[in-house]
Amino acid sequence: MTARSATKLAGAAALITVLTVVARIAGFARTFVFLHTVGIHDLANIYNAANTIPNIVFELVAGGALASLVVPLLAGHVVAGDTERVGTVTSALLTWVLVLMVPLAVLVALLAGPIAGLLPDVPPDHQETAASMLRVFAPQLPLYGIGIVLTGVLQAHHRFAWPVIAPLLSSVTVMGAYLTYAMVDGAKSDFGGLTRTGELTLSVGTSLGVVVLALCLLIPLRRLHLPLRPTLRFPGGEGRQAVRLGWAGAVTVGSQQIMTVVVIALAVSGALTAYNAAQTVFLLPWAVLAVPLATAVYPTLAAAATRGDEEAYRSSLSATARTVTLLAGLGAAALVALAGPIAHLIDAVPAENGIVGFAPGLFGYALFALLSRALYARGATVAAAVSTAVGWLVAAAVALLLAASGSLRGDGSADGGGTSGVSGLGSAGGGGTSGGQGLGSAGDGGASDALGLGSAGGGGIPDVVGLGLASAVGMTVLGVLLVLAVRRHAGPEALAGLGRATVVGIVAAGVAALAGRAVVGFSGHLALVQGLCGGVAVLLVFGAVAYPLAGRDLAPLVRRLKRAGARN
Repeated sequence: MTARSATKLAGAAALITVLTVVARIAGFARTFVFLHTVGIHDLANIYNAANTIPNIVFELVAGGALASLVVPLLAGHVVAGDTERVGTVTSALLTWVLVLMVPLAVLVALLAGPIAGLLPDVPPDHQETAASMLRVFAPQLPLYGIGIVLTGVLQAHHRFAWPVIAPLLSSVTVMGAYLTYAMVDGAKSDFGGLTRTGELTLSVGTSLGVVVLALCLLIPLRRLHLPLRPTLRFPGGEGRQAVRLGWAGAVTVGSQQIMTVVVIALAVSGALTAYNAAQTVFLLPWAVLAVPLATAVYPTLAAAATRGDEEAYRSSLSATARTVTLLAGLGAAALVALAGPIAHLIDAVPAENGIVGFAPGLFGYALFALLSRALYARGATVAAAVSTAVGWLVAAAVALLLAASGSLRGDGSADGGGTSGVSGLGSAGGGGTSGGQGLGSAGDGGASDALGLGSAGGGGIPDVVGLGLASAVGMTVLGVLLVLAVRRHAGPEALAGLGRATVVGIVAAGVAALAGRAVVGFSGHLALVQGLCGGVAVLLVFGAVAYPLAGRDLAPLVRRLKRAGARN
């Protein structure tokens, strides 16, 4: 990759990163508002379970397929300027989405009762609420499909802004629903204070968020002036290519949903909300540091593969892979160091140790964001599907093994409190309730407390910690398998220097995490102050270790940041 192309890629990634940061802050705020309005007890768990079901159904049927095929189908035609062909392929994709997803949404709505009845260890009246919510959530299915197709079309045209803005607008919409619910039924009133109006406020408001998520993308789509018309026929060989790419994506995401089902089964009556909070925090550095680079380089990889330019493909991929790995190290260090302050700030103290459990998996999951796209771009669908499926199945198997062996304590809390396993909201290092306001101490326990392995008044480790560790194991396996697959299909040059970058990233992450945790421990008792001080320490120490050893891979981003700072 030339310096000019690297800087151009860094510029696109920087734009995506800035917008993603804003969108993720909104998503973080959504979680914060949810925890302070709906709470973390039974109603929150039922809401999360019901809202996850349409996601599972969609991903199993079409989500993975769509996400994997849109950009590779369109990238070559976009580069060639063939607007008519792009419009025809887009029309076929949208038509198939509606043909498949609308009947499926109706079926989910009709079977909402039996589906909700499958939730384990849930009282019948709570299952009825889940079924009622699921009927309202069902129309989200076709909207998810429309959103994924439109996102792929825009990314193929290097229009990266709106696909990142859409989640921001959706989060704002859903936050409005949560706040309205609190005004109607009272904050954290749980099932004891739930009214039909409050329930509909949650379910309808959440579905409106999906409407915004998908349909706001029509605004930038209109500017592309694509000729769109209903059709089920793909032009030329695109139909066969869509099937080849689609089945691989379906297998990939379908295996991911197996892990989701396992988590719901193990945690719906206890730690599900704490797990979701920990996972939300884990996904923040992934979305901000890894996904922007993977998204920005994807059209370039697809176009290079289409025209058979292996040199451009390999140079672009190897440079991006090294940078993604280093940034994953920075993100993992931040997760370990800042887990306590973040958990207190979002009023989800039981999620703290789960965040630490998730952290090691960031390396593998960051590589997944990039390398799965790299394999799809060159048509290596079987390798992408098998690697990703094995990783998620390993994660699910580890979670089930922990549960079967009795290693999971089943309370989701590091201090054993709470009626539903996720309500111990005091300081992680001692008593008190100030953590519920985001102002409590992140604790001063030792390393065993930080990992959720200290004495907690019972055997085993909390559900949220075990599930986080299971995910980390699976994501590590996933990343290793994808690396091997890329080397096999594109040659070792496609990942040149990745081994060294990985070692540098791991070493820098370890040093930065220790430094960050030390600073957090000496930064007083306000979680916000702890987070700011710890975050600065992580960034400075990671940079001090990594930049001298891997400066060429971080230089384009640093130059971009310097120019942005100079303009401001």
